[in-house]
Amino acid sequence: MSSKTTPAPASDGLGRGLFASTDLAIGETVLHISTPFVAVLDKPRLEDTCSGCLGKRHLGSYENTLKACRGCHVVKYCDKTCQSKDWKFAHSLECGIYQQLQPRILPINARAVLRMVLRNGRKKYGTEEMKLFLELETHIKDIRDENEAQWQRIALCSKAVKTYAGTEMQEEFISAFGAKLDLNSFNLTNAVYDRIGVYLHPYAALINHSCTANAVVGFEGDELYVKALRPIAKGDQIFISYVDATNPYSVRRTELRGRYYFDCRCERCQTESSSAPTSSETAATTNNHHPHHRPIPPPAHFPPTPITTQPSVSLRDELIVSLLTQGKFKTAFAHATIRYTRIDPVVYAPHHPIRQLHAWSLSKLAILLSQGVDVSHRSSSDDDEEEVALEKFEVNLGLIIWAVLGELVAGEERACTVPGFKGLVREAFGQVHGEFLAGGLDPRAMGAEVKREWGKVGRLVDEVLEREG
Repeated sequence: MSSKTTPAPASDGLGRGLFASTDLAIGETVLHISTPFVAVLDKPRLEDTCSGCLGKRHLGSYENTLKACRGCHVVKYCDKTCQSKDWKFAHSLECGIYQQLQPRILPINARAVLRMVLRNGRKKYGTEEMKLFLELETHIKDIRDENEAQWQRIALCSKAVKTYAGTEMQEEFISAFGAKLDLNSFNLTNAVYDRIGVYLHPYAALINHSCTANAVVGFEGDELYVKALRPIAKGDQIFISYVDATNPYSVRRTELRGRYYFDCRCERCQTESSSAPTSSETAATTNNHHPHHRPIPPPAHFPPTPITTQPSVSLRDELIVSLLTQGKFKTAFAHATIRYTRIDPVVYAPHHPIRQLHAWSLSKLAILLSQGVDVSHRSSSDDDEEEVALEKFEVNLGLIIWAVLGELVAGEERACTVPGFKGLVREAFGQVHGEFLAGGLDPRAMGAEVKREWGKVGRLVDEVLEREG
């Protein structure tokens, strides 16, 4: 573990927290943990993601032929190296159990708790590591009082784990493991920020929440990175956001109370609480979406929602995914461009990983279109709306791709993304830049041309937004 933090008591009833042990610059690594306490894949990702490297070795590859464990056939690996790594870490302890359960596969939380119980029984955790874990909050009383379904799931899981593991550990103690997992785990993502599973490390779990976070978490395989979103002075507490901080106060409050059993008292929440909408107003805006992809116009007594506030921000993200699924790549490109040029500059700092990811997605979509992607597979049931007529704007996609990727490369030192993501961007930019040079053109000397193409993109954006009303 590499850390520029120190654990210490936190004020305002936040228990313990992590504090900067030195001044930190934007994009600097605050914390890097190379080995998780536990990390397991979501059930669907067991099929397409290596359980040894958790996808790190086949990042960016379209040919990741994985081989199933010959014992249980539940987990898969890149090769013997990944298999050996996972076997030593925990799979040797669980493989026989998985074999007995065939063809059933345990839910993700049960697999995670089982791993922790088995590793603890074999004393595979270090003394300090386990001490930190045992000190984590469980909120068992809150769970029992406020969420009966969650408590029943935890209790059932602990009963099953005790049976499968053949352990003498009491069910109550196993339930505490499950509660700690629920409250202190992270969404495990790959280097391009798609969720693939669940991750827990007790030291990282000490990082407290704020709706104005100064740091952000990312993963590359089983490695955790915490990056500074803004300059952090020595002695300042490190904060991440446990929920989507772009949501309004009422939504954030509900999510934090529902999952983590606390009420946020950060300065932003205190300011916004006095002007927060009622629960009925929140429901009216949060549920304001069409089964296909067009937002339903808000009721007459509500003003139109600006495109840079929720729920419009999330609705456009969902829209882009829906359009890609339908094969409407030109329209998806138009909305990805709206997000890149009009929304993200307002919602996210340039170095924020979500903004970086959106830029990467735009460039990949533009590359797809520049290669003449076949849209013939589009479902006929989705043909009720015409594609955006991208051709009439005569956009030079090559220059747009070069400009977007070039900006990512130029700002990578301050970017809060993981190393693997930066590597993907550099590789793609090198290929695009090389293609220009091979054609006798140097985009670095084509500033006027690039500016002209962005003007065309701006007109495309204006037309689509005008159509939305």
